[in-house]
Amino acid sequence: MSTARTFIAFALPLACAIAGSAESAEKNAPNIVGTWRIVDFTQVVLETNEITRPMGEKLLGFIQYSPGGHMITVISRADLPKPATLPYTDAERSAIHKGIVAYAGSYTVEGNKVTHHVLAGWRTDWIGGDQVRFAEVNGNKLTIKAPPVVNNVTGKTAESTLIFERAD
Repeated sequence: MSTARTFIAFALPLACAIAGSAESAEKNAPNIVGTWRIVDFTQVVLETNEITRPMGEKLLGFIQYSPGGHMITVISRADLPKPATLPYTDAERSAIHKGIVAYAGSYTVEGNKVTHHVLAGWRTDWIGGDQVRFAEVNGNKLTIKAPPVVNNVTGKTAESTLIFERAD
């Protein structure tokens, strides 16, 4: 009987602490479920603090997070070139590819860290890997920041920030 009381005396506070931690982590996790329309995409070059818009001023696209844990994003420049004739030439296809970001997979959320587990995409080096992002929801705005990476075009280390507005 004494052992049971001792167990309860230690287990109950521990269970409450764990439940409290889970609840607090849930409160800190942004509610990203839904469909979001791209508003802005900027990169800050860390060496110079230069701010660029690698996909231009006007963008088209969405990111969507399902309640079941799947995600998809397609973002493009609004001014993608249209082919002169069909079929596309290799040069046209290349120009269009450079103006698009598109991938899909599943996702997990830990606090404000959102990990995209990439299953398909326009960058084959991402497929089968994870893309870590940090999300913040403020009203109908979703801000997603990526950790610093070497830009595959400029070779400079930059941080990306994408801003979306709720579409549904």
